[in-house]
Amino acid sequence: MKHIFLTILALATISLSAADVADIDAKPLAGKKMVIVVSSGVIEKAGMGITLGLSASKKGADVTIVIGAKALKFALKKGEQKQFLPIHLTHKEILQKAVKHGAHIQICGMCAKALGLTGKDFIKGAEVVKSLKIFTKIYEDGTKVLSF
Repeated sequence: MKHIFLTILALATISLSAADVADIDAKPLAGKKMVIVVSSGVIEKAGMGITLGLSASKKGADVTIVIGAKALKFALKKGEQKQFLPIHLTHKEILQKAVKHGAHIQICGMCAKALGLTGKDFIKGAEVVKSLKIFTKIYEDGTKVLSF
C-alpha cells in the first residue's frame, strides 16, 4: 500500500512539474495591449514603469513604452546611467531588452525637439513620434494605460 501511494505521489509531482514547465513557455498576456507612459526622471519611478513594460512584453503583451519629459535621459544611447537596483540593469538596458521581446519604444517628439535631440540620439528600436501616433496607440480598443 505504501508503495502504491509513493508511486501516485511521484506521478502527481511529475505531472505538476510538466505543467509548470509548460507555463514558462506560455504567453499569458498574448492579445493584451498596454501603453506605459514614462515621464518621470526619478530612477525608481521610471524603473518600475520600464520594468513592467519588459515583463509584460516577455509574457506576450503588445507593449508600447512612451518616453517623454525628464525620462528622455533613460533612452539615450550615450551618457552614464545608474542601475535600477531591483534588477541590476540601467534603464537603457531594460528598454533594450524590452525591444528584443517585441516592445515598441516611442519617444515624445515635442520633448526631444525641446532638448535638441533627434532619433539618432536614442537607443536602437526607439522611434521619435508625434503626439497623434501616441494617441492612436492609447485609444486602441482594449488598451490599458499606465503612467509613471
